[in-house]
Amino acid sequence: MKINITIAGRNYPMTIDAAKEELYRVAAKRLNEKISEYTRIPKFDAQDRVAMAAFRYSMIALATEQQTSLGDQDIQELEKIEQRIRRYVKE
Repeated sequence: MKINITIAGRNYPMTIDAAKEELYRVAAKRLNEKISEYTRIPKFDAQDRVAMAAFRYSMIALATEQQTSLGDQDIQELEKIEQRIRRYVKE
């Protein structure tokens, strides 16, 4: 499916999976909202606003990845404890 997404006043044509259209549109809307928040900083031009919005979402993605990694470590530790318990019960 072909759609047009507008980010910071510029149009970007894309070919996407139709099932993900809403995801693309919501992502563009949120990004534009975040870009608009940076208009309050007088020294920021359009490129600065886009860069700061992209940086913010990059930080969120990184924090989410780290939280997921920590969760995986927790699961691994619990699996180790479970193995110890099973060995103990067998004895």
